[in-house]
Amino acid sequence: MEPFVLAAAVPEVDDASMAEFTEWAMDHVKSLRSGLPGARNAPMILPALAGGSIEPSARDWAAKDARILGTSLIGRSVTVETSASS
Repeated sequence: MEPFVLAAAVPEVDDASMAEFTEWAMDHVKSLRSGLPGARNAPMILPALAGGSIEPSARDWAAKDARILGTSLIGRSVTVETSASS
């Protein structure tokens, strides 16, 4: 398995932005991949959005089961809440 971590810092994370970023990450990794697709050769993608405000719906969306694109990509979304610097 090949792990890919794609992360971005944003001011606020909601379920729509999490879904959009996850879709972009999976499409991006798919465009980078070569070789034989299949469950035994599937990359694991961890799309992560970090922000100072994470809506509960975004946490719930990310906590659901992994997203699978065919048998060639597996994505597991992550939210990261950051604290404000003083």
